Amino acid sequence: MEEQNIHFYDESSYIKRKPIWMIRWGIVLIFVFFVIVIAFASVFSFNEQINASLVLTSLEPPAHIIAKHTGRIVEIYKSPNDIVSKGDILGVLESPGNVNEITELKEQLSSKNLLNSDLGNLANQFSSELKLGHQIRPFYNSFLDAYRNLLLYQNLNNEELKTIELEQQAITNNGTIRNKGEEILVLGRDLEISKINYERYRILFEKGVISLQEFEKNERGYLKVKRQYNNLKQELNHLQLEQSRIKISKMLFKNSLIKNRDVYVSNLEFSKQELLAALIDWEDKNLLRSPISGRLSFFDVWGKYQNIQEGQVVFTIVPIGKQELVARCQVPIRNSGKIKKGQRVIIKLENYPYREWGTLDGKIKTISEVPKTGGNQEYVVYVELNNLNTSYGKTLEFKQEMTGAAEIILAEVTLLQRVFYQFRNLWSN
Repeated sequence: MEEQNIHFYDESSYIKRKPIWMIRWGIVLIFVFFVIVIAFASVFSFNEQINASLVLTSLEPPAHIIAKHTGRIVEIYKSPNDIVSKGDILGVLESPGNVNEITELKEQLSSKNLLNSDLGNLANQFSSELKLGHQIRPFYNSFLDAYRNLLLYQNLNNEELKTIELEQQAITNNGTIRNKGEEILVLGRDLEISKINYERYRILFEKGVISLQEFEKNERGYLKVKRQYNNLKQELNHLQLEQSRIKISKMLFKNSLIKNRDVYVSNLEFSKQELLAALIDWEDKNLLRSPISGRLSFFDVWGKYQNIQEGQVVFTIVPIGKQELVARCQVPIRNSGKIKKGQRVIIKLENYPYREWGTLDGKIKTISEVPKTGGNQEYVVYVELNNLNTSYGKTLEFKQEMTGAAEIILAEVTLLQRVFYQFRNLWSN
């Protein structure tokens, strides 16, 4: 009975025990599976990328012409799709001034030499009846006053007349000095002769040859000539001093004339520059000029006398001809430190859905040094494109400021590296 029980126990244990070969193969299969997974994770890679929004444009972007103040547009000189040149007037906003008279006045001030005019032509050149508006009128009146004062000073200048009078006095005085000099030479010779004669009479008187009366008579003649000579010399000195005074006065009046004229000229030039600045400011606010050459595009404006709000885009000038393409990307700050020049960028445009048209390839050209300030801080990254050929072999038609999404390829990272990055983060913490 005991032997039967023991045999029954052995048979039961054998039935419940798993085969050894199954355990071995299970371990082998699990090991092989993990080896395959690790091998696959080390081989399989996917792109580490940053997604960003972008605007595709040309290196010379379109120029938007914005209204500087609220009002009506009273003139439109061009039509949609017209080719315009830089500086062309496209339209005029409503203002108190007359645009034709204001632009003509500006051309006059820029081209004419004002100092060549006279008082009689002032009213013909610059009329006081111009319709300039309340912004320009005060500067124009100041300009006319300064211009009129200069012309009056030039025509009614007493200092200039005084200078001419002093020059005439100097000429007359020079002639008198020259005559006095000649008289002094003649009288000097007479004085020498009189002195010799006086010495001769003195010797004769001492020897008793002549009487005292004759000697005194000769002496009086000598002293008279000497006195006349000294008087002439004093007159000459007085004339020379007078000549110096005239010369100094003439210099003073001449300097005063130049100084006063310079003051009037400076006042005229200052008022002219102020008037030009007011005219330029008026044009900047009321004239819609083309800043570049290109094709004209209209937005919300289609006719005259339409109300326009300040800051509203009225026209857009699109550059014509072949342009170098550039995409401007707004990149979030997160992970932006890995962005480098030359990295590949995959571009998907909203105008051309990438599932149908494919994607464009580009390379990073420049990266802004600092992020943009504002609500969302973002870096600006510029991407250069060689062409508009997509990954599907299609060529896209370029239109300015097409929007889309950009995928900046930072690096190719394997799945195994990703797992190690996570473990490294746990270990470091």
